[in-house]
Amino acid sequence: MLFGINKTIRLENKMKTSLSLLFACVLLASSCTHDLHENPEEPQPPADSGTSIPSDEPQLPETDDSQSPDYGYERFGLAETEIPVLFFETADGEDITSKEDWKDATFYFLDGGVQSEVFKTQIKGRGNSSWSQPKKPYSLKLDKKSEILGMKKHKRWVLVANYSDKTLIRNSWVSYIGNEIFDGMKWNPHFKPVDLVLNGEYKGSYIIGEQIKIDDNRVNITDISKKGTKTGGFICEINTDTRWESGDSNFKTSRGLPVTLKDPGLEDISEEIQEFIKSTVQAAENAIFSENFADEEYGYAQYIDVPSFIDWYLVNELTKNNDAVFFTSCYLYYDPELKKICMGPDWDFDISCGNIDYNGCDDSSGFWIKNALWYKQLFADPQFESKVKARWEKVRTQVRSAVDSKIISMTEEVRKSAEQNFARWEILGTYVWPNAAGYQQRTTYQSEIDYMQKWLSRRIEWLDSQF
Repeated sequence: MLFGINKTIRLENKMKTSLSLLFACVLLASSCTHDLHENPEEPQPPADSGTSIPSDEPQLPETDDSQSPDYGYERFGLAETEIPVLFFETADGEDITSKEDWKDATFYFLDGGVQSEVFKTQIKGRGNSSWSQPKKPYSLKLDKKSEILGMKKHKRWVLVANYSDKTLIRNSWVSYIGNEIFDGMKWNPHFKPVDLVLNGEYKGSYIIGEQIKIDDNRVNITDISKKGTKTGGFICEINTDTRWESGDSNFKTSRGLPVTLKDPGLEDISEEIQEFIKSTVQAAENAIFSENFADEEYGYAQYIDVPSFIDWYLVNELTKNNDAVFFTSCYLYYDPELKKICMGPDWDFDISCGNIDYNGCDDSSGFWIKNALWYKQLFADPQFESKVKARWEKVRTQVRSAVDSKIISMTEEVRKSAEQNFARWEILGTYVWPNAAGYQQRTTYQSEIDYMQKWLSRRIEWLDSQF
């Protein structure tokens, strides 16, 4: 059943119990005195009309308190958080408990009192360590390509929970600098903040964003499953051994780098294409470690897109992103027009920018991504290192501004949503894996923002001293 408009009214008007009783009494008195003025039921706009719900003629929703969930959205002031509210309802009314099995669902947004169209989708869980946390992340597969909150049309989207990231903005901030500053990567995912209500239960402050896929509106390359090996491209992820299983979509390079084919799907390609993908990635690695690897004509520059490798490196080194040391969530793709491997898009920054308590990644000094298998060798080339330094010098002022101003504007956008999130999830000042030391003193949302800003400021100063 599609969402009842009464839920929207319940959220927007936040009817108090006293008003409910008064309204009921007025109706009862009117009935008893046979008032001559009829009061027919006001027609309701259809669920997908985009019509603003009038607030001067409130209608009381039918409620059954005995069936209300413990975290029903009625108790949270979502109409005042100033970001869109995402109402999600599974077809069976049950929660999402699997990362493998898709479940039918519908959803819509309430943004500034205006209801969006109702979207049909499938939903399932997603994530690795984040899936084990109580605030769950999800993957969406819409029944048709759709624009979501101004983001370009596609079927595939993600809902990111940011449970470990108490700023709620690390992924969004890196998305901003990746798209607006480090444009050597031609595309990075965009995200929008939302308050999520799932089956009538408020789940918290989330971000909805673009999943990494081959598409004109995403990674804009031709699909090898449709165009073949001469003019087609593909996307892979460097993934850790602990999450890697031997199979046709997974392979290891000769130096032991575990790689997973992400797009297209294995079911869409032939064995010939599979071998082409493996050999293309292997050829890039061979060139990086060849005897003449630094030769402009015969070395790695003929196999990898150097600008994307530099920008991907700088984003992940700036944020000292633990997983980006070629551990997991490291994406690369083959651009058939360039005939080269490109690094990116960026992905998964919730435990970056000092939000971690292991591998020394809470320390704002020290190199980290330089230790990644391919990058360690690339930095052995003085020309590559010189290009990295020149690129940092060009963008550092913009990065500094993004730390000083963009973090503040993003914080203000979600501040009221954060208040409700941390009323739902009372984790400020407590340890949530893998929060850095000092979490006991960070008992407010602003203290988490301050920590992130100060950490990045120190990181920029250290990188300036090195580059």
